[in-house]
Amino acid sequence: MPAMTEYDTIVVGSGAGGATVARELAIKGKTVLLLEKGGRVNMMGNTLTMAFILKHFGLVRSREKNVVTIPNNYGGLSTLAAGCAAPPPGIVFDPVGVDLSAEAEKARPEMNIQVQPDELIGKENLRLLEAANDAGYNWRKMEKFIDAAACDGNGNCMLGCHTGAKFSARTFGDEAIRHGATLKLRTHITDVLVENGKAIGVSGSRLGRKVRYHAKHVVLSAGVGNVHILRQSGVKEAGQGFCCDWLQFVGGIIPGMNTSRATPMSVGTLEHYETDGIAILPVFPNWSQFAVMLMFMGWKSLIKFPNFWKYSGIMVKIRDENAGRIYDGMSFSKPVTEQDAKKLKKGVSIIKNILKHAGAREDSIIELKPSGAHPSATCRIGDVVDENLQTRIRNLYCCDASVFPSSLGLPVVWTAVSLGKRLAAHLMSGGEASEGKDRSY
Repeated sequence: MPAMTEYDTIVVGSGAGGATVARELAIKGKTVLLLEKGGRVNMMGNTLTMAFILKHFGLVRSREKNVVTIPNNYGGLSTLAAGCAAPPPGIVFDPVGVDLSAEAEKARPEMNIQVQPDELIGKENLRLLEAANDAGYNWRKMEKFIDAAACDGNGNCMLGCHTGAKFSARTFGDEAIRHGATLKLRTHITDVLVENGKAIGVSGSRLGRKVRYHAKHVVLSAGVGNVHILRQSGVKEAGQGFCCDWLQFVGGIIPGMNTSRATPMSVGTLEHYETDGIAILPVFPNWSQFAVMLMFMGWKSLIKFPNFWKYSGIMVKIRDENAGRIYDGMSFSKPVTEQDAKKLKKGVSIIKNILKHAGAREDSIIELKPSGAHPSATCRIGDVVDENLQTRIRNLYCCDASVFPSSLGLPVVWTAVSLGKRLAAHLMSGGEASEGKDRSY
């Protein structure tokens, strides 16, 4: 297209939220430019996949030395998601007057959301489910966004799906391209072009050259990167507060089984979610992640590495407090607060009880250090964007986990897709509903 072509919408970032906006608008015949800072790794299903998709090979740490996972590739973190489908929780969105239930149901068939058959769930997960229920908990089979007919059950969902059975943002991004959207990889956007208080495009660099693109609407879906772009545009309140859904892995040696090849998060429980902000699901890091996590616990911990192929693992994920902040440059603060630590401790205690009911000895159980799974809530609804996801700069929106009003504490992909559908519908209606309102939030 000519350099000064004006698109209907520019989407910066290709994760689940941004790719959904691009897909919905492209299907409706709108001109869409989808910009991604990273490249496109197509090698799926091994440890190198994860290393190449994640920023700094997955070793990004806060000022407090806590690991937080940040993507840098087409499709974002959804490419490495376990495929567990959790609908948008009312406890998070009701306080800001946002109802995503209709959008979530529209997404259900498009994402192939369903409970997996027992042969894909696997005997290891079914044994953990039985042990948990025998221990008095309420475990069940979980819904996943995986096409069971295409899945080979290898359990490597979190290393990128090599069969294409698992939904990811790439599913919608590629569909947007088939409907006429333009994708530009390795495009680093730094500024929003603003004229008379209205966004008219973006600028940055691509392959070493400065670029400018123009559009009627700009949607930022670059995760933590939204903060830096917004601050450059004068929205200084972005990045004041930060959630990441702290999680902690616990493993134990159960005679006669291990979960190293089991389909992750295909069973579990949300029974503690509403009351305690805790989700418990069976999943464990792969061998390379496990080695790195042991190193972060101290070199002496590496003596446990040979046990990796014996462990059966379960994870606790929590709704963490909105603490920390994003600083200029690449630095950020994200502490595990006292309240976060209490939630993790309760979850770890529950997991240990389940592992012991399944046959693990107390002295075989290992607790890994907490890590952050889902960078979010840096551009919150009500603080940085309004209920239509528009910033105080007209026609400038955010649409990804950054707009969550608080920590989700659950798998985020279904929620991000639902937000993308909602924003796309708003833009299709003209995108002017917020004009004239008090925008002093």
